[in-house]
Amino acid sequence: MNNRFAVALSSLPCPGGNGYHTRLLGVANTGIRAGLQPADVVAAIRTHTPMGGRCVPDREISQAVEKAIQDNGARIGNWRGSCPVRRPALNPAKMMRGILAYGEGAQDADLWEISPVRLDWPPENDAPELLRLLYAPDEQLFVGTRYDAGAEYVRTVADWRTRFETGEPVPEHIIPNPLTGKPGQTKDGKLSFRADSCVVRFRFAVLEFDATPAPLCEPGKAPEPWPRESQCQFWAGALAFKWPIAVLVDSGGKSIHAWLKVDQVDAADWEAKVEGELFARFLVPCGVDSSCKNEARLSRTPGHYRSEKSRFQKIIYLNPNAGKENQ
Repeated sequence: MNNRFAVALSSLPCPGGNGYHTRLLGVANTGIRAGLQPADVVAAIRTHTPMGGRCVPDREISQAVEKAIQDNGARIGNWRGSCPVRRPALNPAKMMRGILAYGEGAQDADLWEISPVRLDWPPENDAPELLRLLYAPDEQLFVGTRYDAGAEYVRTVADWRTRFETGEPVPEHIIPNPLTGKPGQTKDGKLSFRADSCVVRFRFAVLEFDATPAPLCEPGKAPEPWPRESQCQFWAGALAFKWPIAVLVDSGGKSIHAWLKVDQVDAADWEAKVEGELFARFLVPCGVDSSCKNEARLSRTPGHYRSEKSRFQKIIYLNPNAGKENQ
């Protein structure tokens, strides 16, 4: 999420008092000027509007965003007026506190201990072991940097394993979902070998928190980095609640990435069930980074050494059978 927009969202006053409507227009303008999609601006405002003296109708938020588009002369995506907003399917603050309570006191070592796969190899072996346990040898994956998009960065799992096992450095990023290996069109109309349209197996959703989740933030304050110990507690609690988490990856920095097993049939199912239901109604209201919702989302590759941090990106939890326990 754009930092300026995040700060603006945190300043929304309680509806029902003086100044809400004016501030609503200001926040809408900030989101549109930041280049965000109108539907995302509407959803974020709905999520961050505090409880107050009145219920703010979705129509009011949509109209504010429409006015921001008009005032800024914007022409964005396929926006055609009012955007229906799907309300959260839960009380985000209550759910977050419940999950954190279940994971209270958990640290990296605790996640490592409860991993169904015993992680008894050095981090240098993380990449080939991850590929061996989660993918078929002929599936094709993107592994590269955030700036790479060519055909040479999409190879079979067998090829990547051979390279990593013989000492080739592990690139920083990976797309967890298998790809076609052929160029596809991005949302901007460009060709890329790692576009959402290239995804052929809709297996994992990547989850991360780019800041302290909104439901846990003090009203009126800008989001701050979420402490590592709180992230450990959250993911331990999520596992206690039987979330189908296949992998937890230490980013080598301040965050933990989760690969959630979703197993959708195709792009239409992904859009309806993962983006429209899982993210819109559950994850984003709880503070998960909304930019994670696309099927070709990058994650950190376990086994990459971050020289600027002097640390490895590494697996701290691995469950190839995630989701099967609940079937």
